[in-house]
Amino acid sequence: MLELNEKIKEHFRNPQNVGEIENPEGMGAINNPVCGDTTKLYLRIKNGVVEDAKFLSFGCAVTIASASVFTEKIKGKEIPKLFLGTDEEVVQRLMSLIESELGEIPPIKLHCPPATVQVFLESISGYLEKEGKIELSSRTKSLIPKISEYYKRGVEKE
Repeated sequence: MLELNEKIKEHFRNPQNVGEIENPEGMGAINNPVCGDTTKLYLRIKNGVVEDAKFLSFGCAVTIASASVFTEKIKGKEIPKLFLGTDEEVVQRLMSLIESELGEIPPIKLHCPPATVQVFLESISGYLEKEGKIELSSRTKSLIPKISEYYKRGVEKE
């Protein structure tokens, strides 16, 4: 049986921010390419700040815990500040919002947090496009392939 730490179990049993946002400024959906878990992310954005974030997910405990933690961590964040630094720094920062909170994730489940980050990037990209911020939207889209490298972690151990 797969052993999960207490932090993951807590967010799975009592996930934060489950639900939809009516008429969201940003919205994205993903089917995790490794396991097929699905997650939808909804963002309420005002003046470039994430005011609210909600998710719906059909997935395992780590997928749900990842979305729960991430939606909590991005609330109140200014979008431009999330994308400061090199592409690698941005991806690592977004991933660490989940992984620093959840702690040790079993190697066989390391593919779960990247899906949450990817759906966030897709949600933000759509928002930025609607706002006419094409350069930042393009950069956001260009980060998605960098996330794909994170899906490979732990795969050899399955």
